[in-house]
Amino acid sequence: MTENRWTINEYVTYILLTLVFLASWTDINGIFAELPQIILTQPEGARLGAYLALITNFGNIAPLILILIKCFNKKQTLNPIPINYIVISIGMASCFSLIFFWQYTRMIFNQNYSIALLILAFFLSLLDCTSSISFADYIQKFRAEFTSALFLGESLTSIVPSLLAIAQGNGQLRCTSINGTNVTEAVYETARFSVSLYFLCLFLLLTISFISFVLLQWTSIPQHAFQINRKISLKPNEDNQETTSTLFQQKSPTSSESLSLNRTSYLLLSFGCTYTSSILFGMLLSISAYVLMPYGQEIFYLGTILSPWMFTLVWILGMIKPSVSKRSILLLILMGTMTFLFELFIALNSPCPMWVHTMKGNVLILSIWLCTYVLLGYPRLVIANYVRNYSSSGMFWYGVNVQCGALIGSIVAFLLIETFSLFREVIPCEPSKC
Repeated sequence: MTENRWTINEYVTYILLTLVFLASWTDINGIFAELPQIILTQPEGARLGAYLALITNFGNIAPLILILIKCFNKKQTLNPIPINYIVISIGMASCFSLIFFWQYTRMIFNQNYSIALLILAFFLSLLDCTSSISFADYIQKFRAEFTSALFLGESLTSIVPSLLAIAQGNGQLRCTSINGTNVTEAVYETARFSVSLYFLCLFLLLTISFISFVLLQWTSIPQHAFQINRKISLKPNEDNQETTSTLFQQKSPTSSESLSLNRTSYLLLSFGCTYTSSILFGMLLSISAYVLMPYGQEIFYLGTILSPWMFTLVWILGMIKPSVSKRSILLLILMGTMTFLFELFIALNSPCPMWVHTMKGNVLILSIWLCTYVLLGYPRLVIANYVRNYSSSGMFWYGVNVQCGALIGSIVAFLLIETFSLFREVIPCEPSKC
């Protein structure tokens, strides 16, 4: 094997890793992608999204437990392998249960709630929040070239559910007049297949992820993909079996590449990861309707469908240029912050922001919306390539920073929207007086 040319097994390993990481947020992202269809039959209606967002934040309890275990066992590192087995398995069980029980409701305090959907979403959020850490920690076992598989899998967790929603005809609406008057109402198109079949597709995706993880653990396919400084057994029936059943493993010696960052730079890059994650996975998801909907249902639809593809573009950029200077990282984050602040300004002026009802406004806001994902997503990927070389636990704490950022961003957005009521919603098919 040469330095610059991969073997067939290494390409297969990269694909298997991508499929494993597809299990991270596919289920929760899938529920949110299916919301336009679910709210048509559930008692909460449009408020269901707020309930699900709150429950998803509660899922950060699980990563907190991992962090505490990590801190109390400083001489040992958490072994992500058994954690990944648990994460994917329970995710499969929860998705399978959704097929049959997603519509189940129960009366609580004289109010009807989608109790089964909310409980299963909570379990999924526990596991997905954990996977952000355990999957990031798991990729550290492999050579640096395989780190980008984590980001490809991450991008697919949004893309695949959105493609399923498009195939289903989810979210498509038309405005019809009421009794021949000038008053219009939004009518959602009938879906091509049911919500239960949609959840069945998500279950099959998680099953593929589980099979991929088993192949990585119990075959010799990834034997040339592991880091050289780690002693990995090529006999799956011997040492791998012991590794799978053991929650902790001894630290491996730190390589000389760990000296590429000093402590101050590492802390600053970690903060950069938390900051970019707070916007990408906390703020943008929460304010998307207030930013895009004033410019029309079509712009809102395009923005929500195309934004996951920007993570794939980030992955491509990471493959072409996996690292840039720290100064360039700062510059990109500053540019991404400027575009985000512009979007925040638009949201604060909803439902009548600047250039509303104009083609210039439509093109501008859609372009800026998509650029924010790239400007903040790419430096986040580069930061991962830096911190994985800082220590053997670099990617573990990278995953922690991602979850902390997402939690902080979601809380800030919730306060701005629910507590302070700074944004005003645009109702589909209702003409705005601007």
